[in-house]
Amino acid sequence: MTAEVQAALQTLGKAQTAVDGLSNTTNWTQPWSPGLVQFLAVSVLGFSCLVLAISAVLLWRARASGLQVLRVAGVISILAFSALLLVVGYDNQQLTPIIGLFGAIAGYLLGKDSPPSQGNEARHNEA
Repeated sequence: MTAEVQAALQTLGKAQTAVDGLSNTTNWTQPWSPGLVQFLAVSVLGFSCLVLAISAVLLWRARASGLQVLRVAGVISILAFSALLLVVGYDNQQLTPIIGLFGAIAGYLLGKDSPPSQGNEARHNEA
């Protein structure tokens, strides 16, 4: 039985050495060059600013309420900053709480009650 235990310990030692060797080689690195990351980051920011400007003009022409402007600008900003963080190269451990916070803000903006319409007020008055 001692020989079996010794053989098992040797096999376990070899397996541990192999796992240690793998964990040292799986360090995460940015696959893109710094110049490409900078170009993509500036492109994402420029595109999001363009989208915000177009949405502002469209909402201004439609005489949208403040709540609608807040919702549109908030959702566009959250999407833009999320895309920017993905491009810049944060890993999953750093990105998960940030995306969770952005999701909470988006849920608040989109779930916020808007003022009731006249049809809803008429139904409440009849009851």
